[in-house]
Amino acid sequence: MKKLARLLTVVVIGILVCATATASAEAVQTDETDTINQLANQFTFAGEVADHDPFKPVIVKKVIEPIRIERKSVELAVTEPKKEIIPPLKLKVTGICGNNGLRQAIIQFENDEYIVENGQVIDGKFKVVDVNDDKLVVYSIREARRATFPLEVSN
Repeated sequence: MKKLARLLTVVVIGILVCATATASAEAVQTDETDTINQLANQFTFAGEVADHDPFKPVIVKKVIEPIRIERKSVELAVTEPKKEIIPPLKLKVTGICGNNGLRQAIIQFENDEYIVENGQVIDGKFKVVDVNDDKLVVYSIREARRATFPLEVSN
């Protein structure tokens, strides 16, 4: 019996609390709405531009339509690019000395004499690839090809 009485008491208190909370919430809601309306009437929005809605962007991007340019077709004369004529290397091998470990060649190129060995680049025009006992092998940079020059024997 005591348990039943306690249970009824708890249920009744719960119902009273819920009813009170609902009534106070409605009273708070109506009080809050009244307060908002009263403040809105008392203070009006007056910004830099009073007619402007504060929630709309101040700067609006304008859409610019592209301008159509009508072009007249002009036929251009097609000219073939002129091929540069590269003269072949002209050099004389006047002497070769050394052994298989290190061999050097004496050459005449553009009125100058040079002593060259493997891997050497002369005036940015050619590179010495190999010095054999009877010939000189070079790579012409401008022609992009190899050339072989024999040792010239003079009497």
